[in-house]
Amino acid sequence: MVKTKGIGIRGKTSAKIIKACDPESPETAASILNGGGVIVYPTETLYGIGALASFRESVEKIFEIKGRPHGKAIPLLLKDTDMLERIAEMNDRISSLSDRFWPGPLTLVVKEISGLPELITSGAGKVAVRVSDGEFVKRLFKYIDQPLCSTSANLSGAENILECDYIVETFEDKVDLIVDSGNLPPSKGSTILDITVSPPEILREGDVSAQDLKEFF
Repeated sequence: MVKTKGIGIRGKTSAKIIKACDPESPETAASILNGGGVIVYPTETLYGIGALASFRESVEKIFEIKGRPHGKAIPLLLKDTDMLERIAEMNDRISSLSDRFWPGPLTLVVKEISGLPELITSGAGKVAVRVSDGEFVKRLFKYIDQPLCSTSANLSGAENILECDYIVETFEDKVDLIVDSGNLPPSKGSTILDITVSPPEILREGDVSAQDLKEFF
């Protein structure tokens, strides 16, 4: 069941809040996303803030909400490697990494081929992608058929937020829906690996360790 809150600060309507365990939550979230909305939702690492990649205004809103500077690319969550093939250049290395680490907390920076909006790629010809192992995300992708812009649900430069009460306090007057999965366990977020360069470069070490990747290569 969706809980609709009242009027938030500055006269804005507060977000709907729904439990992640609610059987209807993925379909509810998908309906809002497909209508151009912005949601906060749980992944296997952190809470994310997201919108469908095809809605430029919604992606722009994510930047505004977070205070994220333009020119800083925004990652995409994908359903599977079939969805990846629609937007990025595939090769044996990507296939091997995805077989080993997806679904899971490894973000790959790959060469994009689909002409994604510059707002997402910052015009670099690259895009950061991953397939999440989060239970809610996997259920959500049964109802959406395009990439989901996704970045950590915090204000730019601030610490990651794991407590749902703080998520609500921070975002309830800024987004259309919050999917409540309670307090999340500690996480450093996904590891970001740029495989468009040789040798591949770890841009951020997260829940997949540098040692794991070293052993893989």
